[in-house]
Amino acid sequence: MSQDELIVRRFESGDSDGVWHLHRSASQHVGVCGPEGTWEDDLRNVGAVYIGSGGDFVVAHIGPQLAAMGGLKRVDDDVAEVKRMRVDPDFQRRGLGRRVLRELESRAVALGFKWIMLDTTTIQAGAQRLYETAGYVRRKERTLHGYAVIFYEKRLIGQDDPT
Repeated sequence: MSQDELIVRRFESGDSDGVWHLHRSASQHVGVCGPEGTWEDDLRNVGAVYIGSGGDFVVAHIGPQLAAMGGLKRVDDDVAEVKRMRVDPDFQRRGLGRRVLRELESRAVALGFKWIMLDTTTIQAGAQRLYETAGYVRRKERTLHGYAVIFYEKRLIGQDDPT
């Protein structure tokens, strides 16, 4: 795969079914996919939950196939949360997660956020490596929806510190 083949763009309403399928298949692949529930309602209304609330959501295509995705959800004026980072199992270990994460960070800076936070489960070693090599710092661990979860944060470069 050359980088020229990868197109990263903002979510559009026609992406809804592909986003849902990628979420379920990628989650199942890493062992964190339970029965459907209200905790997934954000993916049924991506435009309002992410983009309409002051965040963003990107999809990455290789040709016609949705290969990766990720959301940026506004927490408050200074903080955004990275959510729903997923890479199709057939495209893992090719740098797509890193590319989507960089795009989300860039969009967070453009939207004026100073910090990004995110979480991942303790069983997702690949995700942990991705976030830690991208400069995210572990802040705490706790159980969430029955999974042991690690919470990370990162100060965004280019944001002035008023303190």
